[in-house]
Amino acid sequence: MSWELFERVRDIGLPAGGYAIFGSGPMAVRGLRDCRDIDVIVIAEVFDEYKGASGWDIKELNDVEYLFRNDVELWKEWGPGEWDIKQLIEDSEVIEGLPFVRLTEVLKWKKILKREKDLKDIEILEAYFKRQSMAKSGE
Repeated sequence: MSWELFERVRDIGLPAGGYAIFGSGPMAVRGLRDCRDIDVIVIAEVFDEYKGASGWDIKELNDVEYLFRNDVELWKEWGPGEWDIKQLIEDSEVIEGLPFVRLTEVLKWKKILKREKDLKDIEILEAYFKRQSMAKSGE
């Protein structure tokens, strides 16, 4: 997997504890699937700071505003479903210096969406968790 997209996140210089990578990023960093862009959840203060910065386009999806630049999207809200952004960030796993939302949360999100690609990702994630469980139990 190419780290180029993840390096773009690092290059933005988001503050530690103010963001985490969500969407397909947590799967991609583990080599479970590819991703074409990076979804980053951020606390409201970070969103507001970058909203006024040059180079960021303001877009909207399902009445939710997000920022876009160079295949990186910044989200202060996440959906569908009810998500505590601060808690997701606080509970994130740091991999190569970048925070990623836990795969258990990615699986919950995919089960809510149930798009065709999500159904494939659910199978991949469930198989991954099964392998992890078997490895821990020594099977």
